[in-house]
Amino acid sequence: MNILESQLANRLHDMMDDEVGSAPPALAVLSRGQRAGRRRTATMVATASLAVVAVGGVTVAAVAQPWAQRGPGALAQSRPGAAAQVPAPRPQLAAAVAASQNISYRVKVTQTYGPGSVQTTDGAFDPASATGYLNSTSSGAGVTYEERLVNGVRYVSSSGSPDWKQDPGTYDRLSYDQNLNGAPSASVDPQQLFETLRNSGATVSQTGPRVFHFEVTVDTPATARTTLSQAFVGDVTLNADKRIAKVAYRRTDHGTKDGSAFTETTPVTVELSSYGLPVRVDKPTSVVGVK
Repeated sequence: MNILESQLANRLHDMMDDEVGSAPPALAVLSRGQRAGRRRTATMVATASLAVVAVGGVTVAAVAQPWAQRGPGALAQSRPGAAAQVPAPRPQLAAAVAASQNISYRVKVTQTYGPGSVQTTDGAFDPASATGYLNSTSSGAGVTYEERLVNGVRYVSSSGSPDWKQDPGTYDRLSYDQNLNGAPSASVDPQQLFETLRNSGATVSQTGPRVFHFEVTVDTPATARTTLSQAFVGDVTLNADKRIAKVAYRRTDHGTKDGSAFTETTPVTVELSSYGLPVRVDKPTSVVGVK
């Protein structure tokens, strides 16, 4: 018997002396190994369970967010029969949207309806005081639509008219739908645009240090005369303060009106600046009555 065999034999005898009535030495060694293995397995399972709980918390938070994201060119993958997982949103963009809401800003909106038909709107708005203004002109029209919101009270007019008309009630935002003569305009109102990106399940990917690409389709409630679905595809650019500086996209409207189907595509650019600066708007001096 060599030295190693002798040491092993002595160790086995010691184990028998220590564990009277125990299993034979070889079985005792195996039993200890199995118990140790079970302890390691239990520890691994417990650790994995905690990891699953932690990851589960992140997953729930991601599902609660209305955003989904993909890396550029990546495709969503899922196993047959496996529950679909919603990737977490880009935290930079989610934070930028939050930082751009509930704060005053200046806005410039440019919409192109066709060759030589461009509408430009300049304005400013303070959500805290529901105060702001819009001045909108269309190329070749020669008329400027004007709107003022003073502590929630809305006044509208047009160039060449000395009078303003007051809308009944109070409002918490500017009326871009009047600006566009009743055309769908949720996409050009920055407040509604932010809400669309936050709440509609937009697919988002980051394409640059401060640039995010998004795609989303929004269905509006149907009426007896119309149906409307709007598809938005575009890019969001952040400024140095990580607020939204520009949203440039194409809006495609699909729907029906009085039984006739239509499809319209409009390039839109919304530029935002001067966050946090005061917005002062004077009440018109000549108000002819309530609309």
